[in-house]
Parts: sequence; structure tokens; C-alpha cells
Amino acid sequence: MRIAGAIGPLIEEAVRDVFASYRPVLLSEPITYIVPTVWGAKKDGDLTDIQKEIHARINPVIEKVFHSLEMRDLDCNQEFALYFLVRGIMISKLVYMIEAFKGRMNERTIEEQNMKEALMQYKPVGRA
Repeated sequence: MRIAGAIGPLIEEAVRDVFASYRPVLLSEPITYIVPTVWGAKKDGDLTDIQKEIHARINPVIEKVFHSLEMRDLDCNQEFALYFLVRGIMISKLVYMIEAFKGRMNERTIEEQNMKEALMQYKPVGRA
């Protein structure tokens, strides 16, 4: 529990920080924008400046999480697998946060539309 108690807050704080700092960009880009951002590399081409900034914030946290796991004498395949898992968690949390925020925005828009429609159905009564 000691290790999990240490790495959980690190990941949560990094995700909240990135989302708070880059929310307009993250909401306007396709969700596939996140994967190369967290990995720090794109298959075809270079990262955008914003992706590089986000990666620069996330990568030290990934390193800290990796070292907090206290794994020793790993071969290259094991080390890559652990980095893969940690990055996957970061990606999943960022994607969830973005989609949850978009969902809340859509709910508000629907509620506002429903409220406007409901108000249009009311008829004034009496005189002022």
C-alpha cells in the first residue's frame, strides 16, 4: 500500500495539472492527440509545441512513478513493459477527464435547451 499510496496522488495531480493548464486545447483536439503527447513521439511527423509542453510536464512524473515502483535488475523488455503500463494509465486518466468534461458540457447544453423549450410553453397570466 505504501507504493500505491505514493504513486496514485502523483498521477492524479499531474493529470489535473495538465487538464487545467491545457483544457481549451485538449477539448478542441481529437482524443487521439493524447497518445503521442504522453509518449513524446509521433509516428508520422513531430509533436506540436503544446504536445511537447505537456510531455515535458508528464514525463518527469512517469519517471518518478517508475522509480517509486522500486523494481531492480529489469531487462529492457520488462522496463519497457512497465513504462508502457504507466503511460497507459496516464493516457486513460487524461482521456477520461477530457470525455467526462465534454459530457458535462453537453448535459448543461441539453438542460439549457430543455429549459428554454419549457419556458416557451408558458403563457403569461394576469396583467402587470
